[in-house]
Amino acid sequence: MENPLFLLLLLISILHWNSFASLINEKSYFKINSSSIKQARKAFMSFDISKLQDPPMPSYSFSVYHIDVFEKSKFNDYESMLTHRLAQDHARATYLASKLKYRDTKIKKDPDFQEKYARNLSKNHDQDLKVAPTNYFNGHYVALLLLGSERTRNYLLIDSGSYLVWWQCAPCVPNKCFKPRYNTIYDSTTSKTFTGLDCVENSSICISTDHDFRCALGSKRCFYTQQYITGETTKGFMASDVITFPSDNTQSRIKFGCSIDQKGGTDFSGTFSGILGLSKRVSLTATGGYSLPSQLGSSIFALCLPTAASVHPSFLSFNKAPWIYGTEAKLLKNRLTPHWYYVNLFKIVINDKVVPVDPSWWNGQKETHGVMIDTGTLITRFPHDYYIIFRDVFREEVKDYTMIEGGYGIFDTCYEDDPDGAEVYFPIIKFYFGNYSERQEVLLVDGRVVVSIGGYYCLAFMPWDDKSTLIGTNQLQGIGLTFDTKNNALTFSVDACD
Repeated sequence: MENPLFLLLLLISILHWNSFASLINEKSYFKINSSSIKQARKAFMSFDISKLQDPPMPSYSFSVYHIDVFEKSKFNDYESMLTHRLAQDHARATYLASKLKYRDTKIKKDPDFQEKYARNLSKNHDQDLKVAPTNYFNGHYVALLLLGSERTRNYLLIDSGSYLVWWQCAPCVPNKCFKPRYNTIYDSTTSKTFTGLDCVENSSICISTDHDFRCALGSKRCFYTQQYITGETTKGFMASDVITFPSDNTQSRIKFGCSIDQKGGTDFSGTFSGILGLSKRVSLTATGGYSLPSQLGSSIFALCLPTAASVHPSFLSFNKAPWIYGTEAKLLKNRLTPHWYYVNLFKIVINDKVVPVDPSWWNGQKETHGVMIDTGTLITRFPHDYYIIFRDVFREEVKDYTMIEGGYGIFDTCYEDDPDGAEVYFPIIKFYFGNYSERQEVLLVDGRVVVSIGGYYCLAFMPWDDKSTLIGTNQLQGIGLTFDTKNNALTFSVDACD
């Protein structure tokens, strides 16, 4: 005969689990397991990158890789690499917030400054503002391009906020090009399709209002300098050559920055050879933009971001949407930063609880507010006051787990992992774009919600000192993004990339 006490305890255990399972089902929790995360990270760190293969791709496409695939050899383990990335991300957010705060302070002190600032941008639309808006680059994905007639393989860092496409370009100033680890330096003298650009004959090649660009009357070249806050400087001149799409061997001619003089810093590591600018074209009446979508005349481009510990490449494609499903957000205009991709985020829901916010506060047309998609940001940033509300709702929805005091690292909301490696449950987060309906919903689960670090699970969102919101790549990993600038739409296709 069974022990009655044992049966009673078993019954209580079953009832408790059924109650919790019902709660999970009712309120949409997801489960996460540190053992599987550790296995995936271990496999990632041990992967032989010589075995990388291009993914199946549509026409007009490049392969896209997470930059950590190439840089993991610099670190002892995945944890130290992640800690480094988070520190980089925090420094970038701090810098960007200071730049925006300076602009907003000027607007506050001078009521006419905002109008003058926007009018100055408008005045330069036909010159296309061809440089990045801030002197800080940081990114998490690279695209493989084939350059010139020799089809030289080069990885370029993807930057959705930059206008300029540039790469290292031989012949370099002696000892001024960094040695690539995985690329061959493009040589303009061996490319039969290379063409210099005459800025005297065609003044639109140079940006007369930007002191970083100048037209040299003697050589007739448009020289530029790009300085970055992390210590890097690149100098060169504007030129033209063909690029080849590996997917179907189609070629297109583009203008690019031929960078012949690099000053090193922490980010010129040799993993990538330059920047692939994907920013929005500022004016439909402009004669041409220097961002790649503008130069290709493509109003549609799609970017699939591999998950953080994935060795599988994805792709960047142009001219056609590769996915037939997704949630559509509207791209909004912002006069002060017209090159960035603002979206109409409406509400955020954690389980069944709406995080309270005035929808107009997230309106991208309210010049100093809005929600931006930014490939240079890792962890999504909310304005400080909103983040506190968001964080507190999340904490209320986490059941049966004790939050550690003081947080961990840069994160303030962290929970201990189960010591036996059992599954842990956290609430699903839902973003709604435009309105509060299921068809306008983007579900965030797993690593898009919490980061596994230091033996803890930490809420993967951060506050920052600005009124705008940055949606970063940690929340976008594994999601297909289709940008349609003609129809002012951005479609999120969840789990399309892995």
